Amino acid sequence: MIEDDGYRSSSQYRLWSYTKNRLAQIRQNTNDIASERVKAAFRRAQAAKSSQNGSNDPLENDGQGETPVEIQTLTVDEELKIVEWGCSKMQDMGEAMNPRIPSHVVATAIQYLRRFYLTNSPMTYHPKQIIACALYLATKADHFYISLSKFVAELEDLTEDNVKAPEFLLLQGLRFTLDVRHPMKGLAGGHIEMNVMAEEGLLGNISTSTGSAKRIGQAADRAKKLLATAAQLTDAYFLYTPSQIWLAAMMVADKELVEIYLEQKLSQLQANDHGTVIKEKIVSTIVACAALLEAYRSPNDDASQRKEMRRIGKKLTVCQDPEKLDIVAVARAKAAEKREGEGSDTEKALKKRKLERERREKDGDVFGPELKDIQS
Repeated sequence: MIEDDGYRSSSQYRLWSYTKNRLAQIRQNTNDIASERVKAAFRRAQAAKSSQNGSNDPLENDGQGETPVEIQTLTVDEELKIVEWGCSKMQDMGEAMNPRIPSHVVATAIQYLRRFYLTNSPMTYHPKQIIACALYLATKADHFYISLSKFVAELEDLTEDNVKAPEFLLLQGLRFTLDVRHPMKGLAGGHIEMNVMAEEGLLGNISTSTGSAKRIGQAADRAKKLLATAAQLTDAYFLYTPSQIWLAAMMVADKELVEIYLEQKLSQLQANDHGTVIKEKIVSTIVACAALLEAYRSPNDDASQRKEMRRIGKKLTVCQDPEKLDIVAVARAKAAEKREGEGSDTEKALKKRKLERERREKDGDVFGPELKDIQS
């Protein structure tokens, strides 16, 4: 519980764990870069339109040409709300599938989406272009087999190309790391351990003999719901370890229970200043994570949040990168360009071999001319 070497060696800890300040810096940097690229893309599109109209100068034609329009791009907070919208849509997709996609697989897909949008902006790639790919990739990574044709058939207005086209782009954004460590397994193990401790009378007044042990099950059920909602739709996975997250969820569900449990577990620490510091750090971290989970409110339960999401959605429609609107078309164009490049290289190689063969035949020896003696 104090040190988890297995988790510390995982890609989740090494690549996807941050402080709040570092997380904010990454998102701000991504937003700054995307905003400049989007504005540049709109300038190129406007220049191309002016060129098609027969003028490179927007002030020609008696001043009736188009003047450059300054695009209002999304803020970091607005981008984050769009990503959270994509995460909630992915949960709806998992519920709608037949068979229903397990919650832990959907959770993996949600973390893929959240990781992708740390270094990519919704202004560049709209979540609706990525979510199906992320969900299908999660089914493969978590060994929940479903054929692509069946996956597509279960969802409306979706083709196999819509799922396949963004896959390499998504993998790049994930740094080709697909492992996601969830807190759900820890919760299941903690639930069992707490029941055993209650039977042994190690949880104070929460014991089997008093009949109050059932509260452990009730707390675990509520914590499970928090892990499927608040933990997925906040930055919990970036800021805390899986064990801290499940303990925080249990703390939200039953604070007294977790305090007694932690007191019992941490009593094994040495009774010195160092042990006291570690204990305080562990407890304060879990309390902070619990506050994050408890503060989460779904936009579906708040009329003002729904109104705000509609506003942001309209703004995104206006500032969406015009060069990346159709990922499928972009992927096809790149594939065609690659095929053409491979074709030209092949033709060059064939031509080179043909010339070499003709030269050897002219020399009268298929093995080439005799080697010249080199005198020292």
